[in-house]
Amino acid sequence: RCEEEDVEMTEDAYAVLTRIGLETSLRYAMQLITAASLVARKRKGAEVGVEDIKRVYSLFLDESRSTQYMREYQEAFLFNELREQPGGTW
Repeated sequence: RCEEEDVEMTEDAYAVLTRIGLETSLRYAMQLITAASLVARKRKGAEVGVEDIKRVYSLFLDESRSTQYMREYQEAFLFNELREQPGGTW
């Protein structure tokens, strides 16, 4: 994917991205490549580094972390309040 998008990446960044892909999904890891490339360009870097991967990983949640977040904060979301109305109506 890096070749298709003309993204240069350090070996350490490849290793981190590979680990993320194994623990989450290949699709998520591939999406991080583009975002990390933009972060690297913003800091005027020649190639994507581990710091760039970590930055986008913290900004964009994968499915598992998103689900966990929703479970932790479900009480704060509007749909939870709607469900609690008398009579079971929305």
